[in-house]
Amino acid sequence: MSYDPKLLFERISACLQENPRKTLEELSQNLRVSKRTIKKTVKLATGGNFRHYREGVLMEKVKGFFAVRPGMAIKVLSIDLGFKSPSSFARAVRRASGSCPGELRTFVVGELPRAEKHATFF
Repeated sequence: MSYDPKLLFERISACLQENPRKTLEELSQNLRVSKRTIKKTVKLATGGNFRHYREGVLMEKVKGFFAVRPGMAIKVLSIDLGFKSPSSFARAVRRASGSCPGELRTFVVGELPRAEKHATFF
C-alpha cells in the first residue's frame, strides 16, 4: 500500500504533539502502518531518525512548559508529560538536551523577556 508521506508525517507529528512519549510500536499500531514506514517518512521529512525527531518534539513541549510556568515542579511536569517518574523524565531530558531539567529551566527562563518572567499565567 502506498502513502502520501506528507500526510503521514502530519499524522505522526500530531500524535507525538499529543503524547511525545509514544513509542514507534504504539505509533505503528495507532496509525496502522509499519514501523519501517514511519521511520522512512520521518527520515524523508526531517533528514533525521525517529528517535531524534521524537526527542525534539519532547524538548519543545518541555521548553514550552518552562516558558509558561517557570516555577512548576519537575515532578509535576514529568507527570503531566506522561513519564512514570521524575528520574525517567530527567534521563530523557538529559539524553535529548545534554542538560538536567533544572539547568534547562534556567536556560529557558533566562531567554524570556523580562516582562514575561514576572507575568502570571492562568
